[in-house]
Amino acid sequence: MGSSGVGKSTILNSLSGSSAKTAGIREDDAKGRHTTTARCLYPVGDGRWLMDTPGMRALRLYDVSDGVAAVFQDLVDLAEHCRFSDCNHESEPGCAIQAAIEEGELDPSRLKRWKKLAREELYNSETVAQSRSRTKSFSKMIKRVQADNRILKGDY
Repeated sequence: MGSSGVGKSTILNSLSGSSAKTAGIREDDAKGRHTTTARCLYPVGDGRWLMDTPGMRALRLYDVSDGVAAVFQDLVDLAEHCRFSDCNHESEPGCAIQAAIEEGELDPSRLKRWKKLAREELYNSETVAQSRSRTKSFSKMIKRVQADNRILKGDY
């Protein structure tokens, strides 16, 4: 799996001896071209198969909160000792996670990964209505910023 033009079909051809359609890179930006238009299975021997797919913009994980909690159980346990139950683990007083980082017991990059996966889970588990509301709010904010910039430039 991967983005369009990254070489999925080329790898498939070299592994399987197949002749899936490929295209060269674009001259203007040296990026690959979108070639594959449908999923297809190719035999690679010994009863094994590879699937070639069109490029995908994004892959999302769904309902992974239990798995994230298990992988980051140490952070979940530390978070229970924060002074505030809605602690963001940034600069709040009494944050047990920040205290562990300051004491050298926790790598800050681990907190960063945990927070990133938690944000992704929120995003991926939202309802259609929540997604539309978020998109609408973002669009309004962009229009407001653009209008403010036009006023500042005198282009209104």
